[in-house]
Amino acid sequence: MPHSTPPDPREPRAAGAARTLPQALAAALLATLLCGACALFESPPPPPPPAPAPAPAPAPQPPVAAPDPVDLARPADQIARRLLAYHEQLRLLSPADLAAEITRLNAALTPVEAASPPDVLLDLSLALAQQHNPGDLARAAGLLDPLTQAATPELLPWQGIARLLAGRIAEQRRLDDQVERQAAQLRDTQRTIQQLTEKLEALKAIERSMIKRSTGPGSGVDPAPAGPTH
Repeated sequence: MPHSTPPDPREPRAAGAARTLPQALAAALLATLLCGACALFESPPPPPPPAPAPAPAPAPQPPVAAPDPVDLARPADQIARRLLAYHEQLRLLSPADLAAEITRLNAALTPVEAASPPDVLLDLSLALAQQHNPGDLARAAGLLDPLTQAATPELLPWQGIARLLAGRIAEQRRLDDQVERQAAQLRDTQRTIQQLTEKLEALKAIERSMIKRSTGPGSGVDPAPAGPTH
């Protein structure tokens, strides 16, 4: 009886593995196809939100008209400018017109001069300072006293220019007094010189009369011989 070879127990496993590999490949391929098919039926992702619309440009504003120029000078500066302009007017006046202007300003004073409007006090004081009549400078200085010594708020803007004018008038008075003193000294010197001259002439006259008496007839003094004649 012939000897038969026993079957290898690994063969069934190999055959099973051979049958399992194609199945696994088929299953993997099927899964891949299914995934692709599912991807086809999936809804696409939502589109990105639209970019915000740019803000509208602001409407052009109409040009703003430039404001009228405003004089920002302080009241004291305005008062000083006014007085300087008035001084120029006075400087161009003739003596007769200046006297008429002083008359007009005197009429604008109130019965109590210290209560007069400050512009009238300043103008009259400046006009009087342009003249050289006796007493004008003293009165001009007196008109400024209510302004230079004022403590009320409404007069404070006038105080600076009033003090400046008062200082100018005081300096002019000092110079006028100095000129007057020098003129008086000159008059005294001239008077003294005249008196000395008169005394000298009187002495000369006495001397001449004495010489005549000493050389006259009967004086015992021979007259001086006359010079040779040709």
